[in-house]
Amino acid sequence: MTQGLAEESSIIALELHRLLREFDPARFRAELAVSARRRIAALRSRLEESRGRLEELRARSLDGADRGVGSPISPEDGGGSGGGNVAVPVAASLGRLAALVQHPVSALEGEHAADESRWVGYHKQLGEAYEALSHALRAHSVRLPGLRPTNYTRSAVHVASGVAGLVLIEHFLSDVARAAVPFAFALTFWFLEVLRRRSERANRFLMWVFHKIAHPREAHHVNSSTWYATSLALLGLFFPKACSSLALVVLAFGDPAASFVGRRWGRLKLYNGRTLEGTLSFALVAALAGFVALYAWHGAEYGALRALVAASVAAAVAALTELFCKKVDDNFAVPLAAAGAAWATLALF
Repeated sequence: MTQGLAEESSIIALELHRLLREFDPARFRAELAVSARRRIAALRSRLEESRGRLEELRARSLDGADRGVGSPISPEDGGGSGGGNVAVPVAASLGRLAALVQHPVSALEGEHAADESRWVGYHKQLGEAYEALSHALRAHSVRLPGLRPTNYTRSAVHVASGVAGLVLIEHFLSDVARAAVPFAFALTFWFLEVLRRRSERANRFLMWVFHKIAHPREAHHVNSSTWYATSLALLGLFFPKACSSLALVVLAFGDPAASFVGRRWGRLKLYNGRTLEGTLSFALVAALAGFVALYAWHGAEYGALRALVAASVAAAVAALTELFCKKVDDNFAVPLAAAGAAWATLALF
């Protein structure tokens, strides 16, 4: 595939990314249906306008395999039969996207326009199409921004897993088990990561099993749960119980708070798609949750003031880590940053 074909496809992908961020489920309201329909129609027109340019770029390619790709945005053939041609995934992804925007969107029409659940389902389909196209373009050195749409079920599981981990650490796991148990989970998850990289069928099956809580991007990247289990193993190995507990609740409560507030009310952009409102929400909610956990289980050891300072510092460091964490999953980096900040504060204060 020529560089021109990759650039043309990336422009379409970026337009889709802007649409998905603007109409994230947390922001969507019935009155926005008209605007969403207009944006989808514009994307459909862009795909139609690009068909000729994409075909011309393909036909002019000197690569014989490239000429066998077929119609890049034809839903019927899924991108043609280019064999081992690396352009085929891009063509297939554009084909799926064209099919999605071509047909009437029941989530945005008539009496169903106010049905948010329909929009959430359609938004997820568009997100999957975007992530598939983004992944395909990586083979042509095109890097597109990630997409992490609001998922309330995932947020609920996020909080529940943090609370469950806190209870296990404080009441059931020995110091050895605090590292051994998450280490066993991490090994299992990394095995599944290798398996689904080698088998598309396994990947589809696992994404189907966890479709309620999985982000579309995780079909093509290491799952956040794998990074989370890895960070828990490291917490158990290198940090005391109090710091591990604090790190768990900082992530469990701070991350969903930042996600919800940032996407629903965030206006002041900071960095990496984050907003000032979301980052402040992370810090405040994480500090409160961290203080409650630290004081409830370790108040006799540290006292209220020391626990409050440690929780506040850990929450601030975690919020900044989440803000600037771009190449490393925040489910890995945030707990370790929070635990390190808490350990240093408790040692010095």
